[in-house]
Amino acid sequence: MFISITGNLGSGKSTVCAYLRETYNAIIYSTGRIHRDIAQRMGKSTLEMNLLMKDDHSYDHMIDDEVVELSKKRHPSVVVFDSRMAWHFAVKSFKVFLSADADVAAERVYHASRGKEEVYASLEDAKAKLAARAEAERERFKLIYGVDYTDPANFDLIADTSARTPEEVAELVYSEALRYYRDAGPA
Repeated sequence: MFISITGNLGSGKSTVCAYLRETYNAIIYSTGRIHRDIAQRMGKSTLEMNLLMKDDHSYDHMIDDEVVELSKKRHPSVVVFDSRMAWHFAVKSFKVFLSADADVAAERVYHASRGKEEVYASLEDAKAKLAARAEAERERFKLIYGVDYTDPANFDLIADTSARTPEEVAELVYSEALRYYRDAGPA
């Protein structure tokens, strides 16, 4: 079973994925982690990396090709793509979009330890940088792929995480994915 999870920055995607890994032994493929690793190796912030990727799409294509290949293989367990664009590339996946109020998202990332490539001076700084990064990503993906990753029509499940625990969100995602595969099957 494949699940593609995307959403707003700070919506809890990685935390939900960690719960799915711990509870259901899911294999997690995080393109965000790869993105941050590349930024760190280059000595750039995640926002700087997004701006660089706007003009150099080789990083995006490298990640996307791997998503396609992974999703074509049969896996005995649950595979979760924690990725802004995996919903577009993963073959036969249950597509999830997680949202969060901008203030809640800023609070989450401000207090998270994400390394020196993602540091914020204040909550307002976090909110502003998250908005800039989200817009840079949205524009880049529209340019490269011709799609808007924030369009609700792209997803099988949309969940607001602002007032839910990561466990509640993960349980919702997992139960809805099971129903999806059991009842309709992937398109």
